[in-house]
Amino acid sequence: MQAISGSMQQRFLGTDAATLTVIDVDAHFEPGDEWLLPYPDLAKRLPKLDPGALAVHAIVGDLLHDVPPAQRPAFEQLVPPGVAVLYGQEKIAEKERRAEFEGKNQFQVANAQARLKWMDEQGIHIQNVICLAGIAYGVQVEDLGLRQEVIRAANTWLADTCAASNGRLLPVSALEYSSLDWAVEELARMRRRGSRIFLIPAYPVNGVPPIHPSWDLLWEAAVKLGMVPMLHTGFERMRFDPGWANLGGDVTLMRMLGSAQRHVAPNTLLNGMVYSGVFERFPQLTVLLAEVGTGWLPFMYREIDDRISPTAELFLGKYRLPLKPSEYLARNVKATPLSGGNDQPLARIVAELPPEMLVFSTDFPHFEGFAQPADYFSGALAQSSAAERAAFAGGTMARVFADMGQPLTH
Repeated sequence: MQAISGSMQQRFLGTDAATLTVIDVDAHFEPGDEWLLPYPDLAKRLPKLDPGALAVHAIVGDLLHDVPPAQRPAFEQLVPPGVAVLYGQEKIAEKERRAEFEGKNQFQVANAQARLKWMDEQGIHIQNVICLAGIAYGVQVEDLGLRQEVIRAANTWLADTCAASNGRLLPVSALEYSSLDWAVEELARMRRRGSRIFLIPAYPVNGVPPIHPSWDLLWEAAVKLGMVPMLHTGFERMRFDPGWANLGGDVTLMRMLGSAQRHVAPNTLLNGMVYSGVFERFPQLTVLLAEVGTGWLPFMYREIDDRISPTAELFLGKYRLPLKPSEYLARNVKATPLSGGNDQPLARIVAELPPEMLVFSTDFPHFEGFAQPADYFSGALAQSSAAERAAFAGGTMARVFADMGQPLTH
């Protein structure tokens, strides 16, 4: 392992952690459109990417799904006011808001050497890097073949960009799940390119949920390849009764309601994976949650066993799996916290969850992430033991990969 003496070792882990590999499970490259330069023919066939449309889809798309277009507020009203700031198209009236985003540009150049320099300063050995460019275009492309092509091209660009890092930058794979055979093929290709994490949805694809037996093809491949599925924010879709969009044209209230449910889909997915037996059939499968909050997990961990009590059995039926539902959560689920209210207070969340359920990430360079992660975690986890900090920083994820027979190396 390369010796790195950065702020994670000096301030968070202590000098006795020299042999620990610090693993960042969620960071980003934001290349703009430059990733398409090697694919001019593909670029010609793609629609112009609309950041406003993507934001509307992500925040209120679920709320509007079943509302007839004629009854929806005007699209321009639905676009979040911060989109112009975040995407460098600010209006004069928004200039005063610019200061809070300085130094945290969502569109930093995707430069592997610059990222490695920052990682050395922070004491991070391995970073799993997401690029949502392919997925972003996929949202606006109806043709399945073109969606698969653009996602595959974006994966290739990301793998190529990470390739010069000597195994320290690992591309996170994006997939298209309309064809699980295609998804497994792309997963295997990206594993050969160094990927160890891939993005999954928390919603049914073409009416088939991820807990359906047909999805076992994917989960089996993931374990064999030594890869971890990640549910990342933006993939936690839920359907609403269209009546919830009947708000008299109050688009701010609509955005508030649409964004208030980010924990519901992950909760539903995990309940489904437990009770359908996915985690029983694939005991080495680990689902990783990123940017969907962690404050709701202690409640779920306490509540999920209530449905197998003798009283619950009278109403729900007999539970037939060998482990308690909470034991599957403890074994098969990891989550990574940020600094928002849904991850506070972190010390209490850690105390109320099983050991080694939370893991480290920076979300760098997104503004909700950490430019100086040790500054935050050295305070937020000040009461944790040295062993707990080491597990959080990388030990837990190293064990997850090793338990699948494919340990991380760099």
